[in-house]
Amino acid sequence: MIRTRGLAILAVVAGACASPRPNSASAPSSSAARFLYVWAGDKDEKDPDFVAVYDVRPSSKTYGQVLSTTPVGMSGSLPHHLEYVLPPSGQLLFANGHHHEAVMLFDVSDAEHPRMVRKLDPTPGLRFPHDFARLPNGHVLIGFLRSDGPSPVKGDSLRPGGHGGLAEFDADGRLIRSVSAADSSIAEPIRLYAFALLPEIDRLVTTSAPMMEDFSADVVQIWRLSDYKLLRTLRVPEARLPDGTVLKGSNGLPFEPRVMPDKRSVFLNAYRCGFYHLTGLETSTPTLNAVYAIGTPPENKGACGVPVVVGNFWIMTVGRANSLVSLDISDPAHPKEVARLYADSTFRPHWLAKDPGSDRLVVGAENGGEERMLLAHVDPASGKLRWDTSLRGPDGLLGITFKREQWPHGKTGEAFGHAALFRP
Repeated sequence: MIRTRGLAILAVVAGACASPRPNSASAPSSSAARFLYVWAGDKDEKDPDFVAVYDVRPSSKTYGQVLSTTPVGMSGSLPHHLEYVLPPSGQLLFANGHHHEAVMLFDVSDAEHPRMVRKLDPTPGLRFPHDFARLPNGHVLIGFLRSDGPSPVKGDSLRPGGHGGLAEFDADGRLIRSVSAADSSIAEPIRLYAFALLPEIDRLVTTSAPMMEDFSADVVQIWRLSDYKLLRTLRVPEARLPDGTVLKGSNGLPFEPRVMPDKRSVFLNAYRCGFYHLTGLETSTPTLNAVYAIGTPPENKGACGVPVVVGNFWIMTVGRANSLVSLDISDPAHPKEVARLYADSTFRPHWLAKDPGSDRLVVGAENGGEERMLLAHVDPASGKLRWDTSLRGPDGLLGITFKREQWPHGKTGEAFGHAALFRP
């Protein structure tokens, strides 16, 4: 196992320039992405939220600098999720602003200057869009955390409450159909959080986790992809640490599912850091097995966030441990931790996206550290992780900083970022 605490030392180089030139040993390949899109919010909520484009070409004279910004005409939207990968060429990129229940579509055909095309109309009956998944036909699934009406759990202060649901839109954002995630056998509200698509076996897997809700069911749901018929709702069990000890509460907030290479099973994490392998999806008796847990102090609630899969490795953000963890899932029934990379105590990793043309990862934060994003590298052969030390802010901290007064769209002050994507 490889453990690195390098960031805490490297981050305090006083007077470091904003974007020193990287050395050749750490420079990404020639196919590496040119730009990084950051979905950013104005910190004091007085000015519009925006998409920022950063130059991440190591050979560029403007390496690490913001090149353009695209304001979205609303402030205080709490910019949250983008799609996890860029859409196919010529299609629009979907993003959400949580507080305003807004879904915005961006034309990214001009890589350096994204353009907001439209904001979707509300989806009847469903509230608070959260996650996106691109269907094989180019349509987009959007998951919704709530619906009109009260929560099924007495005492829930949210109005609306209800169960979440999903809706299918065409590539231009026109609503095709929608369906509720409600299951009469489940009393708690089902907050449809994230997707895994298995078109080869006509299945869709969704998880249930809250964003800012009072109650949420700890379940995974299995649907028929072709018509969105709900087939099964499975309660998520607690998972065990490597020493066999049950990690209490590790099943809390089933979070991010990913399809395995067999295209017939799914691996997923819970926010409270349990890990699961879902098999038998094409049968009437699918099985959800708890296979691993990452231990953190109980009061920390883990904060295992958005993963990426690189070869045989599941790269996991663990916000409350200020770290990235690399799990070998070549045998998904028996994961093994192979590396851990620590950030400093002010940065809680949450979001991950991989550069499709290199070994780089962009790491976004939540609940601490959102004023910057870090770049990391992953070795696809070993799962080893390291920070990219070629970018620093004026304060000497690693990464791309959003602590600035002036942006291309004006003198609007500091911002925060949650989601980001590399743009080839």
